[in-house]
Order: sequence, then structure tokens, then C-alpha cells
Amino acid sequence: MEFEVLGPLAVSRSGVPVDLGPPKARALLAVLLGRPGRAVAGGVLTEALWGDEPPKSAAKNIQTYVHQLRRRLGDPGRIVHQNSGYLLRVGRDESDVTRFDDLVAAARAVHAGGEPVRASELFRDALALWRGEAYYGMVDIPIVAAEAARLAEVRLSVLAQRVDVDIRLGRHTELVGELTALAGEHPLREWIWAQLMLALYRCGRRADALKAYLRARDVLVEETGLEPGRELRDLHEAILVGAPFLDLPEPEAAGARTAGPPEPESRGTAVPRMLPGDIGDFTGHEAELAGIDAVLRSDREPDRPAAVVAVSGEGGIGKTTVAVHAAHRLRKAYPGGQLFAVLDGARSTAADPHEVLGRFLRALGMPDAAVPGNEDERAAAYRSLLADRRVLVVLDDVRDERQIERLLPGSGTCAVIVTSRRRLGGLAGAHRIDLGGLPEADGDTLLRRIVGSGRLAADPTALKRLLELCAGLPLALRIVGSQLVTRPHWKVADLVARLADARHRLDGLRHRDLGVRASFRLSYRALDPPARRLFRLLGLLDTPDFAVWTAAALLDGTPRTAQDLLDELVDVRLLSVTATSAARGVRYGFHDLVRIYARERAEAEEPEDARRAALVRAFGAVLALTEIVHRADEGGDHTIIRGDAPRWRPDLVAGTLPEVASPLAWLHVERLSLLAAVRQTAELGLDELCWEPALGGNQLYQVMCYFDDWRETHRCALAATEAAGNRRGRRRGGGRV
Repeated sequence: MEFEVLGPLAVSRSGVPVDLGPPKARALLAVLLGRPGRAVAGGVLTEALWGDEPPKSAAKNIQTYVHQLRRRLGDPGRIVHQNSGYLLRVGRDESDVTRFDDLVAAARAVHAGGEPVRASELFRDALALWRGEAYYGMVDIPIVAAEAARLAEVRLSVLAQRVDVDIRLGRHTELVGELTALAGEHPLREWIWAQLMLALYRCGRRADALKAYLRARDVLVEETGLEPGRELRDLHEAILVGAPFLDLPEPEAAGARTAGPPEPESRGTAVPRMLPGDIGDFTGHEAELAGIDAVLRSDREPDRPAAVVAVSGEGGIGKTTVAVHAAHRLRKAYPGGQLFAVLDGARSTAADPHEVLGRFLRALGMPDAAVPGNEDERAAAYRSLLADRRVLVVLDDVRDERQIERLLPGSGTCAVIVTSRRRLGGLAGAHRIDLGGLPEADGDTLLRRIVGSGRLAADPTALKRLLELCAGLPLALRIVGSQLVTRPHWKVADLVARLADARHRLDGLRHRDLGVRASFRLSYRALDPPARRLFRLLGLLDTPDFAVWTAAALLDGTPRTAQDLLDELVDVRLLSVTATSAARGVRYGFHDLVRIYARERAEAEEPEDARRAALVRAFGAVLALTEIVHRADEGGDHTIIRGDAPRWRPDLVAGTLPEVASPLAWLHVERLSLLAAVRQTAELGLDELCWEPALGGNQLYQVMCYFDDWRETHRCALAATEAAGNRRGRRRGGGRV
């Protein structure tokens, strides 16, 4: 079999093309070919094939496409099911990508051995495998587009090496046409302009070489607002004065530098300025900024590790904003420059450290042709270039510690700011900042800076409600601010009305390419399937917070399993720990907007009967625990007449009770959750699960004088039992209203 992706996707057997079937099957194969020999998770395949709106039958459809591909490829063992995903087996000689890699490796080896002519031939053979753009016609699939972009960068890097070899061999005359075309295709690649200028100069066309520099400068300034880099400027000056090193070297010096001043080719001297623009309306987080300043402004010896600040928080909380603003404040403290990279850790197409190292090396002044192909060598060169220089590195949206271990400088003169949705507990020596939402006063200030005070002051009541609906999430605040700016005819009250219904609130919190739902979706898709399911089921509850036993009941699993999954949700910041104490144990809760997203996913992905069954188990656990604590206090059951409501696993939930002085103390801890459970069971028509817990709170309500709660729970019980015609429940649960 031959699998070809360096152009349109094509598969052939003994030279005969293979019909791959419908577009979805072709797309599935394209994703698998991007990761040959590695299992691709089912969730990644689902996102690739259907994006944000997969059908409920997605998993079954994928199985069908896999079956079709196995049959069309003529080998059931080609695609195997592994680790909840699928793996494509491709031999090294069956893929045009691996053939390309092997030819490039061979070219580099013979060039290092002193055979430039043979190296040029092998480089040409490798590049000849390309039939157009990689995965042509399939780059509308994000994960495929990312792989195509990676291959395109590799192709250009190899092309740069081949051109470098050819120009050293004196082939400048035939290179002029090729380089002129390349400059038109890739006008922002300065190495192409440099080689074109050098080729023209060696052809005796000095004036044309200088004109090429002016064209390059015009393009760079117009497109990026930046002047050409140091290497191109130095080459321009060398051509102006006719520097001797520009002449074709003697054969024995064929390895000498071909462009620029006679400095070591691997030496980078540029001062990178890669930070995005600062945020003009930045608001709040003064304590966090002060903490970053305190850590990164302190003098450190070169032989110590680089100072690292790790900023973590949920999606949309403002991690990137804080990191970029802090980095701009620190620019003068790091005159060696600032490096910045988005690692896309929350996406399935996270950035490859190999590629990031390449970008950083080029930003530090290393010519493209000198950038090592091996990741170990790139990391070593990166650390060498940063040694004894004061450079600030900002690594945004990091997936985990492993993704950035080679991007951390080795010198104490440098510093690093890392942002991640995870806490990155394995990042040794890091100063950690857990970013929370903006207080209402800061949210008010931010909105006024975006919209203007006059318009907001016209309706302070609506403004206060708008701040409550955004729940301190900076992304939400920026979205509503942008909506008001672009819609000057809207009143604040109009926007509040649009956001009032929780079922449609996330639809309203969207503006152009900004969206709260999209931010949450990235974290959700990073979860394993069991954690996704728990996230969805927790979203069904109206309780303000919950304990591990709640999660266990929703899953119909053990507290140990539930604890592990809760920890995973906390790790990606979809849940937060709201309390830890002997009286309350560990309590977990949602951000208000995250709760809405969780319920959306539950209603979209969980069948109605599964949702109802999960809630019955959760409320059954409430009832079981209520009975357990009353027995412990009174030595017997708390009620003479029991209802028919199911108690969920009293043996399991009893072991999750925190240490409390008395059962009454536990009821006090669970008071709001008990009230929410009674209300929700009444709304769902679960009359038996409504009146029994309502009755179970009587002791608490009497002793602690919670008369409003007492009245509300029994009112709900009365309404639920009357609606169901439940005479026993009406007498017991609603009779005391």
C-alpha cells in the first residue's frame, strides 16, 4: 500500500488507486494518517468529523467508517481499536511523509560528510515527492489543517537547506528565477530575500540585489509594521560596500557562511519583541501583578534556575490578559527581549514544542538554514542562546508540564510566565497564581472603560444585574461591553433582558470571534469520557455546591471513582473547591456560567431517562444520609411512616460523612443543598423524593429557627404530593405548612 498526503490524499495498492468512499471516511483516514502508529481518541475523531455539532450516533458512525475503510484497504488489521480510539498501521516505506523524512535525513548526513552535490540531489528527491499542498482540499478540518501547516513549514525548511547547499555550490544563476518566485509566494520569509539578494549579487547584478532588499522592506513594513531583521539589514549593508565575504567561497571553504557578516552561523544576536499588544483597559488583579513583579524583578544568579510564574484559572478568567500585561510591565527589566508562544494546550491540536523551539531560535537571530532539525539539538541551541541574557519568555495556554519542559531557559538571568487551565503542580520551583473572577467593583470599572460611564450610569439597577449575570468572568464582561459599543441603540436593560433566561444566556454571551461557550468547550473536550459524563450530570443539579457522595450517586459508582473524576474537573478548572473543613468536608461548586454550559451538554448528550435516573440516585442519596444522621442522633428512625422513595446505597454514602459534632451539625452544613433538592424534586414531579427529605429537615428547622426554610420545603412537598395524588405524602410532608 502507498499512502500519500503531500498533495491531495491518495491511497494506492500496487499502483492502482483505492476508492476511499464517502467524504467522512476520507476525513477519518486523513486524521489517522496525521498520527500514524498512534491511537487517536474517539473524541478527537468526533470533533474532526462534525465540529461543534456531532450527531448522537457519532460513535456508531465512526465505527461504520472504520469498517468501510478496512474493507476498501483490503486489510482488517490496518485500523485497530485501541485505548478508546483508533490506530492506523502504516509501514515506513508505505508513506510519502516517512519517505520524505528519510530522504531529508540522508541528505543531511551526506552533507555533513562533505558531499554537497549528493546532498543537493537527495534534497531535490525529497521535495519532488510533494504534489501540491499537503492534504489539499481537506484543511477545513482543524486537526488536519494543523498537520498540513506543520508539513508546509518542514517543506520550507528543507527547501531552505537545499537552496543553501546549491548557492554554496555556485549555482546562483539558476537559483535567481526560483528564488524570485519563492519571494512572491512567501514574501515574509526573510531567508528567501537574503538568498535572492546574494544570488543576484554573485551574478553581477548588484543593483538588482539592492532593489530586492527595498522590495523586501516595503513588504515587511506594509504587512507587519516591522523593519527587516538584523541579518537582512547586515546583508544589505555588505552589498552596498561590496564586502569580500559575499564572493563565492573556494571549494575547500564550501561550508563557510553565505550571507551576512562573518559571524558564526548559529549565533543569534537579535532582540525578539514577540509580545502581543498591551491591554489598554486592563482592570483589577493588582495583587497578582504585584506577586509577579516581586518574583520576576528580583536579581538571580546565572547558575540558578530561571524564575517561573504559573498563572492558572478557568477559561475566560483572563490568564492571557494578566500574563501579557505583566510582561509589558517587565520589558525594561529584560532588555534581551521577550519571547511569546501560544501552546494551544486546551485544543486537540496543541502546539508541538519542536516547532515552538524553531520559532524561538529564529526570533533570537538564528538563520533558518542553521536551525537544527533534531529537537534535542534545538533545545540545546535555545538554552545556549539564552545563557547570560535577560530574556522574558511567555508560554500561553499550556497543556501540561511535559509540553514546556524544553521551552524553559537554563539560565537564572531569564524568567518565564506560564498560563494554563491546569495548576501544573509538577512545575518545580514555580510561583503559582490561581486567578479568580473580578470583584463587582472591578467588573464595573472594566465595563465603564469599555463602554463609557455616562451610558452605564443611566440605569444603575440594570448595570448591577448585568454584572451579576457575567459573574465576574472577564471574558463575559468584555463580550457584553463590546455588544454595547457596537450597538449604541441598545440600553443596558435591553442586554439584561436578552441574558435573563439561563437557557439562552451563553448564546447572548458571544460577539464576533469571542464566546464564553467556546472557551468552556475547549476545557470540556480535553476531559476523558467518564469526567465529561460527571460534568454533565453535575450540571443537572440546582444545589449550590456538592460533596463526593453526590457525584458517586449521579454516576452510580464508588466514592473513590467519583473523587478521582472530581479532581480531574477541578484540575481543568471546570469545578472549584468551595470549602474544606472538618464540618463540611470537601465541597465543590460551579461558576454560574459553567453550570449553564454543563446543563447544556447534559441536555444535548444524555438521554432524558438517563438524566432522570441520575437525579433520582442523587436525591436518594440525600434521603439516605438524612435518615442516617437522624438515627445516629435519636437512636432510631426519624419517622414512623416511611415513603417509597429509593434510598441510594446507604452503605456507601455513610462512609463519606465528614467529622461533625452531631448529626444536627451535618444538617446545618447541608441546609441549602437540602432546600434546593426539595425544590427540584417538586419541579420534576418526584413527589416521594420531595416529601421525605422535607420531613427530614424538621429537627434542624425547629432547633435553628429556620422557619422560612421549614415553610418552603413543606410548601414544595404539599404541591408535589397534591399534584401526584399522594395522600400519605400530603399528610406527612405537607401537613405542617
